[in-house]
Amino acid sequence: MLALLSAISRLIGIGGVLFIGLLLYEEGIPGASRVPFLANVPVVGDLITGRVHTFAADQVRLATATARAQCYSRIEKLVSRSELTAANAKAAQLQRQIEAMNEAMAAYQKRALADQQSLKVENDRLEKAIAEDAGDNGCTWTPDDFQWLQDHRGRAGGSAR
Repeated sequence: MLALLSAISRLIGIGGVLFIGLLLYEEGIPGASRVPFLANVPVVGDLITGRVHTFAADQVRLATATARAQCYSRIEKLVSRSELTAANAKAAQLQRQIEAMNEAMAAYQKRALADQQSLKVENDRLEKAIAEDAGDNGCTWTPDDFQWLQDHRGRAGGSAR
């Protein structure tokens, strides 16, 4: 093999050898770039595939990385937009729940106020009945006492009113 290279260099001269060497460096060995693992070897890959192919591969990698970055940024925007939409929907749902709770609380407050007023009326009526019943007769039962007892507790042996 060395004898063949020596004979070719004598035939075409040093200029021809340099020209062929530079051409192989620039363009690579024809067909060798199709072998996938040769292109990945650091120094040998550059010599076998050629500078043009290496530059083109770098440009493809750069364009792919740029496109991938743009795609990822769009996905991030889409995700953040969808997260924002979900957060807004959750906030609206919570606001509706707060409004429903406020309405229920207002209804309960009205009911509690009505219950307090009816309790006050009943307590006033009871206090009035007790005040009317307070006589100085000691422990004797009067017909008014029996009537009061029937009105408030029901008849003996019967049901309460």
